[in-house]
Amino acid sequence: KLLTRFVDYLWLDKGLSVRTRDNYVMWLRTFGKWLVGHSYVETDPSASLQCIGGKIKSNKNRTVIPPDAMQKLKEYCQANNKHFLLACYILYYCFIRPNEMTYIQLHHISIERGTIYIPDYSSKNGKGANVTLPDTVVKLMIELNIFSHQSDSYLFSDGLRPGNTRRSPKIFTDYWSHYVRKALKFPPEWKFYSLKDTGITDLIRENTDL
Repeated sequence: KLLTRFVDYLWLDKGLSVRTRDNYVMWLRTFGKWLVGHSYVETDPSASLQCIGGKIKSNKNRTVIPPDAMQKLKEYCQANNKHFLLACYILYYCFIRPNEMTYIQLHHISIERGTIYIPDYSSKNGKGANVTLPDTVVKLMIELNIFSHQSDSYLFSDGLRPGNTRRSPKIFTDYWSHYVRKALKFPPEWKFYSLKDTGITDLIRENTDL
């Protein structure tokens, strides 16, 4: 009942869209299954939650990636494509959506403040926001000499490297499908966007007594 009241509050009181409300529901379901699967609870606390947008129910079939597979992903990217590793880090640690990532230009990144600015014209809710950059992400950017490029360069352009052309989010999903999934034999439900769900789940686990 508590979770039901929470999602109703988001939708009815906060005025979030049906899609956003259903996104919360789907994430809570993922977390509920994780709790049951790890024997922290006997019954899934999210079992009664229902999506109200049919498109969400039919299209969202990704799942959280387990720690051992995350380690394999890191090792693969370190050996084969550190620029894609940077994309994985930004999705996992910063929860910045792939479409938003394609709009990031180098002048949006502040090493001094440790932030990335997400412009209003690229964000899902139409509002600009600063997102904190963990040291892990900053160190990889420095290692890759990201800031040797022009400040108006897009962070992820041709070849997933800084450049003058804004690319489609497809550059991330294509690399994931054509290289990562094949090399590591990941199942179809482990998608590039699963890194966001995984990052949120790991953050909650890290900051609780579970």
